[in-house]
Amino acid sequence: MSLKNKTILISGGNSGLGFEISKQLIRLGSKVIILGKNQNNLNLAVKKLKSPFASSMVCDLTNAEEIEKLNIGKLDILINCAGVIKYSPLEKHSITDIKNIIDTNLIGTILLTRQVLPILKKQNSGIIVNISSTSGLMTGGHAYESVYIASKFGVTGFTESLKKEMAEEGKNIKVLGFYPGGMNTPLFTKSGEDKDTTNFMDPAEIAKILVFMLQQPDAVSMDHIVVNRNKTAK
Repeated sequence: MSLKNKTILISGGNSGLGFEISKQLIRLGSKVIILGKNQNNLNLAVKKLKSPFASSMVCDLTNAEEIEKLNIGKLDILINCAGVIKYSPLEKHSITDIKNIIDTNLIGTILLTRQVLPILKKQNSGIIVNISSTSGLMTGGHAYESVYIASKFGVTGFTESLKKEMAEEGKNIKVLGFYPGGMNTPLFTKSGEDKDTTNFMDPAEIAKILVFMLQQPDAVSMDHIVVNRNKTAK
């Protein structure tokens, strides 16, 4: 499927993996709307994209009222990419920390999808991509990431259930799950964790995989893509 002239909304599209996806899509001629909560960061990202097809919308995904006030209009693809993490023992997660992680990663994904779904249903076409994590699939989990992993398991379950819902309703709307492992992005530095990510995956390379997934024909559903880093690579 050609992505030229497709209108694509990307939450968290101003940094990390989201920004790399935005760059790839702009090169393909897509109309990209990046959504985030900080106007200055959004303005900087749009400026870096250097395209008349790049725009932004301010919205705090932890604020349900702001999501419900979004006036999106035309839309072909939604990419739920925004995410936050905190590394610490559970008892050192404040209630504010817990709410921020769950509200951003899970509730924000659900509410933003809920907001745009009527648009996609009306035109009976579209793609929803939920970017979870390999952490949203691992039964073993990771120490000190309990709340983050809980949110990502929630995204995984939401994705699989919504996919079945669209099929049950006979809607021509793809719901795709994308599950990358650790990447060298600001996600870790923003968490306050002093983590060496130099050997983590390059988000630009991961973005190429996601965009390839979007380019598949309507009759093809390339779904449940898991991307892990090769820990033995030099």
